[in-house]
Amino acid sequence: MNCHHIVYTPFTGVGLHGGMRGQKWLKERIEIFKNYTLKSFLNQSNRKFVHWFSFRPEEASNPLIQELGEYFKKIDYSFIFTFEGLMYHDDKFTSFTVRTVARNLFMMLWDCWRYKQIKNPLEIIKYSFQNKNKTLPHRLDKTLFTLRNILPSAEWVFLTRIDSDDMLHKDAIQLIQDIPPEERRAIVMDKGFILNKQTGQLADWNPTTNPPFHTIIFPYYVFIDPMQHLYYYKEYKSHEDITKIFNCISLPRNKYLYLTHGGNISTYWYTNQYYLVTTGHMNIGTRWNLSKLRIWWLKKKNPILIPQRAIHPFIGREYIGEEKQKILIQFGL
Repeated sequence: MNCHHIVYTPFTGVGLHGGMRGQKWLKERIEIFKNYTLKSFLNQSNRKFVHWFSFRPEEASNPLIQELGEYFKKIDYSFIFTFEGLMYHDDKFTSFTVRTVARNLFMMLWDCWRYKQIKNPLEIIKYSFQNKNKTLPHRLDKTLFTLRNILPSAEWVFLTRIDSDDMLHKDAIQLIQDIPPEERRAIVMDKGFILNKQTGQLADWNPTTNPPFHTIIFPYYVFIDPMQHLYYYKEYKSHEDITKIFNCISLPRNKYLYLTHGGNISTYWYTNQYYLVTTGHMNIGTRWNLSKLRIWWLKKKNPILIPQRAIHPFIGREYIGEEKQKILIQFGL
C-alpha cells in the first residue's frame, strides 16, 4: 500500500492567549511530551510514520523549539515542524459572539491572576477579539505547500491526531495501518485509560463523546490541496464530530492513555480523589473550569454532585500494583 502515515500534534496555536501560554508553560509541556507522549511513540511496534508538529509563526525562532528539533535529530526521530498555527478548526472559537469575546477576556485575566503572570492588557484585548478560524484557509495553504515539498507522491495519507500530553498503545500504529484505506474513512478510539501524573493513579476512561484520538484517511491529492483538504472536513468543529462526518471504524478498546497533569486545558483529575471537572461542550477551556473555586461553585449549585464518585462519571475502574505496571509498559512507561 502506497501511503504516508502522519501523526499530527498541534503544540502551540490552540485555544486562548493566542495559542501560547508562555515560555514556562511551553517548557513544562515539552518535558511532559518527552517523558510521556514521545516514549509511547518510541515504543511503537511499527515506527513507519512521521510526526508532524505545528506551531505559531512566533515559535520559529523560539530556542525551546529549536532545542526540541535538535533532540529529535539526536535520537533519529522522524519529524516535521511547521509554523502557521493550528491546521484544523479550533473548537475553542466555535461560537464567536460578543458574549464569547467577553468570556475570552475574563478567562485570560483569570489565568494571569492564577499563574501570577503580568501581561500586556492590549495583547489580552487583541486575543479576546481574535477569530483564528477565519485565517485557517490561508494558514493551511502555506503549510500544505511546505508538506508537498517534503512528502513524495502517494495514494493515501493516514493523519493521526494526538495532543502533546497523551499516549498510544504500542500496537496502535500497526492496528491503524492494518485498516484498508477508503475515501472518507476514519479510525476512532472509544474507551481507554486515564493517568493522573500528580498522584500516579491509573483508571479506565469512559467518555460519552468521541475522544481526541482519531485517524482520518485522505486521498493524497485531497490532503495536499488546501481547498479540497478543508472541504474534506465538512462541518468539523471538534473531535467529537468525527463519528458524524466520516465513515468510522473503531480500534479495540484501551489503545490510548489520556494524561492529566494539572495544566490541561479541558480536563483535570482533582487531587487524589475521583473528582473530575471537564469543560464538556463549552467553547473555552481554561483553568477556571478546573480550579477549586469551580468545584465549590458546582457544589453550591448542586450539592448532590459531591461527594459522588465524579462530577462527570467518566472514570471507571482503577488499576494498582502489577496490573497497573503491565498496562503502563504497553505505553512505553
